[in-house]
Formats: sequence, structure tokens, C-alpha cells
Amino acid sequence: MKFEPEPPFDRPIRAVVSDIDGTLTTPDRMLSVAGATAVMRLEAVGIPVLLASGNVMASARAYALMLGASGPLVAENGGMVAYRGEGWRETIDLLADRKLADEAYGHLKEQMPEVRPLLTQRWRETEIALEMGPDVSRIREILADFPVRVESSGYSIHIIDAKVTKGTGVKHALDLIDIPPREVMFLGDSENDISMFEMAGLSVAVSPKDEALTSKADYVCKWTDGDGVFEAVSKVLGPP
Repeated sequence: MKFEPEPPFDRPIRAVVSDIDGTLTTPDRMLSVAGATAVMRLEAVGIPVLLASGNVMASARAYALMLGASGPLVAENGGMVAYRGEGWRETIDLLADRKLADEAYGHLKEQMPEVRPLLTQRWRETEIALEMGPDVSRIREILADFPVRVESSGYSIHIIDAKVTKGTGVKHALDLIDIPPREVMFLGDSENDISMFEMAGLSVAVSPKDEALTSKADYVCKWTDGDGVFEAVSKVLGPP
């Protein structure tokens, strides 16, 4: 008997965009077997998976290779998009002005000397990422006059060109494969995924912990992390 998805999953889904950390992983940030299985199920039926991360492009690319995710990649909270260009050569588009983040960080460091960049900052090209600990609202106050956006992924604090979000990066990626957001399922777990959820596709929160995110979600999973991704994909494709 043919599987018939129930609302809100009863709509055309031509692609899936997923966050990585806290979404396709376990609570200790290891790749989730359930999450990986869900990605492979989607790719097996011809639904491309696009990974959208606040982490560096090298991390997103490594996950994509391990999972077989075939869609363009979004890294650094929308600051970078990588895709297969002409002749299958990999191409990277830089969408954010790194100088804006650098200037803001210089001012922040004067006001809050205790802030510390992440280890991965040395590989970032479009933003500044800080260790968790400092008050995010205080950082926003200090940088209020700078043309940057400050947000938390739950794992780090990000300072990036104000015109760029995960949502703008994902829109750029979807345009590359000619799929409109309304035909996409978006999966995420935290504040920096809200801009994706506002793109009018099917938005699924894999964790109830971020009320700002769940308020934008069409569905909040009963399971969390990679198990939540497996739950959502099963509601689209049916039980494995």
C-alpha cells in the first residue's frame, strides 16, 4: 500500500536542508547513525540534501562526503556556499564581508577582553566565531552601531556581516539547483536556524529547547538530534 504523508508533511518535497551540529549529531556532537540513515534514505530516492552549518566549510564538506549529501553546502552561517560548478569543479561563493566582522571584533575585544575566538577561527573566511560563555545580549549591545549580526548556535557565538544569514546562504544554494524554498523541508535545532524556517518551506525543529525556533516550526519532533531527523524523514517517506 502506498504511503500517504500526513499534514504538515503532505506537500511536495524536492530537497531537504539540514543543519549539522545538534541536528544530524548526537548530544556529544558525534555523527548520529539515525541522522545519517535519514540522509541516505533521502538521497536514495532522488531528494538532494543540502547541509547548512555555522561551522567551517571543511567541516560541512567532510560531513557531506561521509553522508553522500549531494546538494550545495552552506557554511559559516550563510557566509559561504560551495557547489559543483562547470565540469564538476568545486566552486565557493563568499557572500559576507569579513572586514565588517573583524572591525566589530576589535571593538568588542576592547570592551570585553575575556572573549575568546574558537579554535576553528583560523579557518573561517567570512565571520568571527567565539567560545560560549560571554553574555550574547551584552555583545549585541556593545556592537549595536556596527553593521554586523550576533547570534548563538548553542555551540559558539557568531559575528557576521548583517546582511547575511543562514537563510540568505540557503536561498543562494537553492537558486543554484533551481528549487524554490516552498518545496523544501528545513531541519534545525537553534537560533541560527530561524532564518531558514522563515523561508516558507516545511520547517522542522529537532529539539524543543529553543522556543524562538519552535515558534517558527511547522513541526517539533518528539525525538531529538539525529533521531529527530530520522523521525521527520520517516514522516515524508514512510517507515524504512
